Amino acid sequence: MGGWNISRLWRGAGEKERGDPAIAEIAGEICRNLGALGLFVESKRYGASFWEIRASTSPRLITTPDGVQASGVALLLAGKFEPPALVFEQINSLRRGLGRAMVEAAMNGLKARPGVLGCVKVNDLSPRMGDGRRWWEHVADAYAEFDWVITHEEPFGHASVPTPPVQAPDPAPTARADIVDSPEFLKKRQRLEALARAFGYDAGKASLSPQTKTFDYLGQSFTSEGQSFPDGRVEIYYDPNMSDARLGCCLAHELQHVRYFAVRDAYRAEPPDGRLHRRFAKYAPEALAAQRGVSNYSNEHWDAWKGDAPPQLFSFELEEGDSEPINETIAEVAKALYNWGPDVRINPLWRELHDAINEEYAALRR
Repeated sequence: MGGWNISRLWRGAGEKERGDPAIAEIAGEICRNLGALGLFVESKRYGASFWEIRASTSPRLITTPDGVQASGVALLLAGKFEPPALVFEQINSLRRGLGRAMVEAAMNGLKARPGVLGCVKVNDLSPRMGDGRRWWEHVADAYAEFDWVITHEEPFGHASVPTPPVQAPDPAPTARADIVDSPEFLKKRQRLEALARAFGYDAGKASLSPQTKTFDYLGQSFTSEGQSFPDGRVEIYYDPNMSDARLGCCLAHELQHVRYFAVRDAYRAEPPDGRLHRRFAKYAPEALAAQRGVSNYSNEHWDAWKGDAPPQLFSFELEEGDSEPINETIAEVAKALYNWGPDVRINPLWRELHDAINEEYAALRR
């Protein structure tokens, strides 16, 4: 069982310090329910309508998915999300039945104030059960009175990932031309084009491919969801099971690569004392390496780095260290912003670097 591992923080400017009493009541009930399971519990309020709750078998409040040190759960009560939602951010159970009990504790807390948080969000990394369905799908069925938003954004190391490194050898894709004229394919292509326009991007450069593309990385074989190219093209590989949310996350990730490539080209074309060099000088290799990534996927790239020194911003990372930790981390920031909105709480250095790259990309296009 696993949840999205980037936490969100809503900062409510000008809100009353006492907070939303309905959200506070729900938070209190959830904390009591989790405490009754014998867990260490901590809750924090940010603004009037946002609570973060962590509970764990460890006093260190460890909630990391698939961890071997402790069981735990991390929750967000986001009254300012649209719609207002309970978010299962992380969950891990080392004892049979505890995962379901922690979910029950949270869901029963929601029932303390019916209708206040009617939506439940989770990024589902849970295993498939004997019937082929994922663990979270069964949970959603058990609480069908709530609206569930379940995404399936796999970490690097699972069956599908956002994109292989773009400079890697290009394996021959497997053609599936017979599906191009199917209603499902045409609908998905129209959705992709609409998403590209919503991103302010040329829809003609975002294509849906009927091909399946696999690549080898870290000694394993993966199926790619999409790929971006230095010339600005983005290609998404058709999957009939890809939800609109997953399609948008994939596109956000790939378009961020495009922006990165454009700024990287401009950076490398100017002299060492050029304007871009001066602006990005603060993002030293050691400073970025100390932060690592912002998701499982980006951290896989940091773990796989084989260079003699930490990667340098705007360098050809794949050639130097067999992975792209900087490029992929920035793309994961973009995906998180799309998935959770501008109020996402994320590593401030990476967020600042992401914003700086996008500002320079916009300047290059003018």
